[in-house]
Amino acid sequence: MPRTALTRRRFGALAGAAVGAATLTSCASRSSSPKHISYWTTITDPTTMTAWNAMKAGFEKQNPGYHVDILPKPSLGTGDATDLITAVRGRSGPDCYLIDRYTTAQYAGMGLLENLQDRVDQEPGLRDQYLNFAWNEASYNGAAYGIPLDTDSRALFFNKAKLAAAKIDLKPFERSSGPMTVEQAVDYGLRMNKKDSKGDYTQVGFIPWQGQGFWATWCLMYGAKFFDNATCKMALTDPKMVDAYTLFQIWDKKFDFSKVDAFNATYQPPGAPPQQGTFYTGRIAMSVDGNFALPGLKQYAPKLPYGTTYLPVVKKGDPPFTWSGGFAMVMPKGPANADGGWKFIKYMTGPEGQKTYSEMTSHLPTYKSLLEDKKVIAGQEFFAEILKYSTSRPPLPVNAQLQGALDTATQAIQIGGSSPRSALNAAQQQMAPNMKQYCPFKLPSNGSFR
Repeated sequence: MPRTALTRRRFGALAGAAVGAATLTSCASRSSSPKHISYWTTITDPTTMTAWNAMKAGFEKQNPGYHVDILPKPSLGTGDATDLITAVRGRSGPDCYLIDRYTTAQYAGMGLLENLQDRVDQEPGLRDQYLNFAWNEASYNGAAYGIPLDTDSRALFFNKAKLAAAKIDLKPFERSSGPMTVEQAVDYGLRMNKKDSKGDYTQVGFIPWQGQGFWATWCLMYGAKFFDNATCKMALTDPKMVDAYTLFQIWDKKFDFSKVDAFNATYQPPGAPPQQGTFYTGRIAMSVDGNFALPGLKQYAPKLPYGTTYLPVVKKGDPPFTWSGGFAMVMPKGPANADGGWKFIKYMTGPEGQKTYSEMTSHLPTYKSLLEDKKVIAGQEFFAEILKYSTSRPPLPVNAQLQGALDTATQAIQIGGSSPRSALNAAQQQMAPNMKQYCPFKLPSNGSFR
């Protein structure tokens, strides 16, 4: 079995302990009963657990005699398959499982998941009901291994009061103006920087590499290749990858990475309470974030005068772009009740399940018709609208390792002073043998990334 590497999750599941697990599922045991279904969830915060139970109730009402057991299984990070590997090897796994869609290809390549393509083929038109990039992200070598449950999109958040105080015209931030360029966004950010008498930042206009402004945003903005289907090799030194990583070098000089690091350590140190977030408190005026940030803004900064607009682009006149992640429902290898598990997966990811989930958790659906439902997307209209411009990170079977390698490349530039090409060369050399074991392999040719 191919090796996998663990790395911290940059976004995705809400953190939370499996509170009250004993009361949330009546039985965690595996059963061969055709009407008993076991479901493991990696998202275990109270709000989502409430949604799971509502979805379970809806399924059981629609399918009399069926019973679903929900077992919280919080993940340690992207690519952490420890519990699932143990269960699959011991033939004690669940009938269905919630997975970070970004890792579907990895889990499938490791032999941990059932291939669902035959079941999909028996449901004419099923694929067409879902957002294309989300469906492709839950695939491996052209076959469906998961059905997408939810998604998100990213935008530029800005503090209107801070822009006004710096006498910055709000016109470029209006959506009717189209996307601004990266250079514009950075220049506006620099104009809002403030320092104390010691030269330390007390306010930073924009930290473009922070939060959702990590490598994925800028590489996808440039249309970076990541992988070459023709040669079945990683393409981390592709010119567009180098262009994207050159931004980190430019920003290091413009912002002084060490001073920004000190600013974060002062105003939002590790372990700080959520309400201390620097965008909430006005210490940062602009931020790359997603619709998943909206509940926090409502809870911790209800009076903050913020707006949202398109992500910056390479040059003026470029079309809008965003990118999306999310989760998928999969079936681990060797389920006790494959038919029941598939029935539950279809319900959870279908219109009834996704409607309940989206409304209760403020996630966006991947079932396309639900994006026309005003109740489902209430408060997230702009983020739903820009899904038509969205893409995803490429569904590679080495994505957990890739995330770690590209994080390291970023740090090598910002902290170690490496050149972008040198940092990416190191990532390429690290990833080449990891990917080679999965060849032959091909990414979907449409909709997975720009």
